[in-house]
Amino acid sequence: MQQAMQQQAKAVARPFVAGTRQLDRSGFDSGSFTLSTSTQDLKTYEVDPNGFLSGMWLLVEATASGNSATVAFKEDAPFSVIDTYTLSDVNNKPLIGPVGGYDLYLINKYGGYSFAEDARQNLGSYVATTGSGGTGGTFSFCLRIPVEIVRRDALGSLLNKSAAATFDQAIRIAPSTAVYSTAPTAQPSVRVRNVVLGWMDPPDTDVKGNPVAQEPPASGVTQYWHRSTYGVLASGQHSNERLNGIDALVRNMLFVLRDNSDGTRATAEANWPDPFDLAFETGYIIRSRPRIVWRHAIVDAYGYVNAAETAGGRDKAVYPVWFNQDAGPKPGSETRFGYLPVSAATTLAWTGSLGAASNLTVLVNKVVPVGGDIVAIAGR
Repeated sequence: MQQAMQQQAKAVARPFVAGTRQLDRSGFDSGSFTLSTSTQDLKTYEVDPNGFLSGMWLLVEATASGNSATVAFKEDAPFSVIDTYTLSDVNNKPLIGPVGGYDLYLINKYGGYSFAEDARQNLGSYVATTGSGGTGGTFSFCLRIPVEIVRRDALGSLLNKSAAATFDQAIRIAPSTAVYSTAPTAQPSVRVRNVVLGWMDPPDTDVKGNPVAQEPPASGVTQYWHRSTYGVLASGQHSNERLNGIDALVRNMLFVLRDNSDGTRATAEANWPDPFDLAFETGYIIRSRPRIVWRHAIVDAYGYVNAAETAGGRDKAVYPVWFNQDAGPKPGSETRFGYLPVSAATTLAWTGSLGAASNLTVLVNKVVPVGGDIVAIAGR
């Protein structure tokens, strides 16, 4: 019997990540083009096959020269240089988007995908040069395009082996008026590049002959990031404002408020409900927070201790609700047990009083297991 048990133990495949290796390779390159006062569509990028796709790095660089204007950036810049970003799967269904560049920045900052999540803190890639110097208006940043949900075991990495059925990236570049409140003397030269991230196909066995799983756990489980805009909401009390189009397992939600009079988050910060209630099903209030407590919770969970709107600080009128913090002190430390199960019949609504007429955007991160098998994503 002991021999049979040993043979059975040997037959159990080791995890996917034990047999594979992470890889990255340079992909899309737009070449240099000049920022314009109109939008510009970049060529659709058919993502190179790489085994299993875990995501991409998106690098945007803009170089200004000969400037003499006193350059100033707009509130969401320089990320707002991306007007629209979409990553679609092999069936042309959007996985991410359509979202804007600032949305991508927030997805990185609050999504729970990496150690250092605020792109503005990364001095290796982030630049935003203001003032009247010759290079005023120069900027660069690098953002993760997340496909994989959890790096620890590659959950959510998707099969990417066919050059005939590809993941497709579409980018529309915004006009310069979306980037600068005072533009440089001459429009900068812009270049956009991708680095494709993934996992190689594992061998059948490891170096000791032990069998290795050939796919990530719950193969085919997919995450999505979609944006819903609720238009102009009047000042005053709002009760049971339903959030629409949300289903599956919700991993993250990001509420972004902008004042209707000037379109800024800075003004809308004072408009945010105090308190804000989020209801799940009838009678269950799962979040009820005074505004200052919510700000405290953001610092407590994410560690953004610096002043708002600075590197390492929270973002004004941006309030995340996360369900991916149940295995450690930071969102992204997740067992996958804590995701919020939502269906088309589920009531998910907010209540609170707005200080002034405002525009509300909600970014929703949902996880969809194959066949709805929620046990598969957590293992039990």
